[in-house]
Amino acid sequence: MKTEKTSALGISRRDFARRAAMAAATAACLPAELLTASPLQTPPPAQQPDEKLSPESQVEVDAKVQAVFRKYGDRLSEAQKADIRRLLTEGQKPLELMRKFPLDNADQPGNILILYPDATGMRETPSR
Repeated sequence: MKTEKTSALGISRRDFARRAAMAAATAACLPAELLTASPLQTPPPAQQPDEKLSPESQVEVDAKVQAVFRKYGDRLSEAQKADIRRLLTEGQKPLELMRKFPLDNADQPGNILILYPDATGMRETPSR
């Protein structure tokens, strides 16, 4: 039974003090090099400019971009439009790779949903 009053967030003053003390103790135990380290470097862009899409993929990207602009174009700024074009272009490269993978109609999926591991055992009713 808790007799402490809790705030609107559901944490008591005692819990808050305990957590604050743990955070302060953790910060005190950290090496000084971590506290004075420079911020992380920004990662390089995912797609290099020298990687070009095939003409068919470029046409598909343009069609997708035009569909988005037709639907939301009046609500988007120029920066958002450039970002949408960049994202759709970056997403097209994995699609090209996936479409190149050879599959036949007879190929089974890699994973199959099995609800019951032993379906034959589930059908049997226990004897009384």
